[in-house]
Amino acid sequence: MIWWLRSRAAAVLIVSTLLTALASLVIGNVELPIPVLAGQAGKFLLADLITVLPAVLWINGTGRATTSTEITAVRPVHRWDTALAIGLATAALAITGLAHVLGFTGIAVAVGRNTAVYLGIALLLNPIVGHRITAPLTAVFPLVCAAAGWRAGGGAEPWALILHRPNSGPALAAGAALLAAGCALSYVKPPATGPVRFRRG
Repeated sequence: MIWWLRSRAAAVLIVSTLLTALASLVIGNVELPIPVLAGQAGKFLLADLITVLPAVLWINGTGRATTSTEITAVRPVHRWDTALAIGLATAALAITGLAHVLGFTGIAVAVGRNTAVYLGIALLLNPIVGHRITAPLTAVFPLVCAAAGWRAGGGAEPWALILHRPNSGPALAAGAALLAAGCALSYVKPPATGPVRFRRG
């Protein structure tokens, strides 16, 4: 257990997640100038971007060890990694939920939701394409949303969950569903080790 905590830098990851959530609550309302490729320009907040940090750090932590070696290990390491991601999402949601109840900021729910969305994406992609590809794909998602996630008539596209209003119930439910789906896949399937190789007949 100790070797796993050290290899994942779990303490740093937990602290970074908490600091990211707190920073998003404080300065997350700052708008970023992002070019829009399609539709109509909308608000792209700093909280929509920096909340990707916990997911990217989680991917980096889980990719530190040799995946092929861990797959053959007796202990289900990938399940521990899934539990770590759930813990990070829960911590972020708890902090932002408390901030929302206390009326600290209007974007509190969006901060927790976006953190869960990014972790859900990372959990879904990691077993399929591996951590080397998952990290850049997860990191580029907010930029894709900012550039192409707005509708021509206003409002965000359904798939651009991080752009939806903070008080959007459907977006929060979709984010939770994405996280749950990612956890389920990551729990049963270890991270991909690379491209699929076909045997010669």
